[in-house]
Amino acid sequence: MILKPAGGLAVKPSREGILLGSCTVGTAPRPNENAAIAGQIERAYPGYHVWTSDAGWWYATRTQPWVHGKSATVHGPGPGELSGALAEEDAVTIGRAMAGAW
Repeated sequence: MILKPAGGLAVKPSREGILLGSCTVGTAPRPNENAAIAGQIERAYPGYHVWTSDAGWWYATRTQPWVHGKSATVHGPGPGELSGALAEEDAVTIGRAMAGAW
């Protein structure tokens, strides 16, 4: 039995959420690129360990006990979405800290 491909995507996936220079359009970052991108995210958001699942999802887990308002782990389908989720976590925490300051 010879299997034929079902056909390609009619529309290529968007590059939105993928860091510039990380890969070509329509492909996921390669493993060595994943490590470099994960390092960039970890430097931008200290206190998180960034990793990818076997399915290709990106996760960031707190390396220290988390505080009220922060999730222990956040995720996204790509590095850009993960960075956005981390930014939202920071915004929640900063908002609560500022509210307590007044």
